[in-house]
Amino acid sequence: MINNKSSTGGTVASGERLSVAVQGFHPSSFLTSETARLEKAVSTGKAIAAVSGGVDSTVAALVAKKALGDRLSPIFIDTGFLRAGEPEEVKSRLADSAIGLRVRLVRAGGRFLEGVKGQSAAEEKRKKFRETFYQVLGEEAKRDGCEYVVQGTIAPDWIETQGGIKTQHNVLQQVGIDPLTSFGFKIIEPLSELYKDQVRLLGRHLNLPNDMSQRQPFPGPGLLVRCIGNVSKTKLGVLKSSTKIIEEKLGPFNYEQYFGAVIENRFVKDPAYKKLQETAAAALGLPAPETPVDVFEDRVTGVKGDDRAYGRLAGIKIREDSRETLGWLPEKLRHAQSTIVEGMPEITRVAVLVKERRGGPPLSVIVRAVSTRDFMTAAVAPVPWKILKDIAESILKSGDASRVYYDISPKPPGTIEFE
Repeated sequence: MINNKSSTGGTVASGERLSVAVQGFHPSSFLTSETARLEKAVSTGKAIAAVSGGVDSTVAALVAKKALGDRLSPIFIDTGFLRAGEPEEVKSRLADSAIGLRVRLVRAGGRFLEGVKGQSAAEEKRKKFRETFYQVLGEEAKRDGCEYVVQGTIAPDWIETQGGIKTQHNVLQQVGIDPLTSFGFKIIEPLSELYKDQVRLLGRHLNLPNDMSQRQPFPGPGLLVRCIGNVSKTKLGVLKSSTKIIEEKLGPFNYEQYFGAVIENRFVKDPAYKKLQETAAAALGLPAPETPVDVFEDRVTGVKGDDRAYGRLAGIKIREDSRETLGWLPEKLRHAQSTIVEGMPEITRVAVLVKERRGGPPLSVIVRAVSTRDFMTAAVAPVPWKILKDIAESILKSGDASRVYYDISPKPPGTIEFE
């Protein structure tokens, strides 16, 4: 692929359409002013940088390194909620000469799992994760004699947290939490006014390799936010193996984000939901007996208006001989999703069954893929049905789940992540 210089001072791929935010963003000017601000803020002190291998934290650390040099110590916390082999892979990748971040790996998986034990509500799990995360960072900062912690918070993080959409684990000051009083350090957020596409452009300006600057987002709490309801080692195991399959199968399509979630097959027995079957059937143009709808007990996060909606997930189970036909008709599925959500305010997300294995464990894997520019809104990615079937067959073959769904909820009313 040919790269061309853009008017923003970074590089863009040939044919890439720039967002409005990127068109007015100048990485070189931003870098000059931000490094000067960091030099003044930290003065002669030292800082640690919380890195995860994602583009936000990596770019923030690189900006801070330009300002502070050897006075910056990058820290990577293994929370236990990472993908298989990810801690070692990230540490090695960041140490590459093209990036030059020598990261100290801190193992704390047991503390994080204990911290969320018994919690099923998404917000409570995020808050418990946040508390453990900053306790560990505080201990590491004290160990290194650092007064400051650099982190990669970007604008959507604090906007969604302040707006009540969901608690981002890396938002403190914007919601009234004083990190110095609570955890013993001050926070520096070089990217807090930037959006994802601006951060990617800044990363390219800093010569961050393309596989890093374009790396799809992975939430700070990791697989915790994709393990719907109570967290267990069994569910995490299913999620890790399913995530590997989904990323391998969807990687070639270059969707902005794609991943899996896991949920227990426990369904609400409420007569009010019986009409969902008729609603789905009418939207899909099928007889009602061919479109049963299950409503999961565990709640998921969505958005209604400007507010967070912690509601239900509806799973449409189209009869198998009609399923593939409908899979190639995304407009029909979109209509079904919007009709269900508009008609039943309690429902925040809708998924369609791809494949099931009768008699399997009572767990469902939900595949999620979206197209987006700023992650504030997102459209459901048009994944070919044969690819979804291939993913489902590979997941069910392992014997760890009994159903595989595809989430057909845009943002809004769904958030990109499930919790």
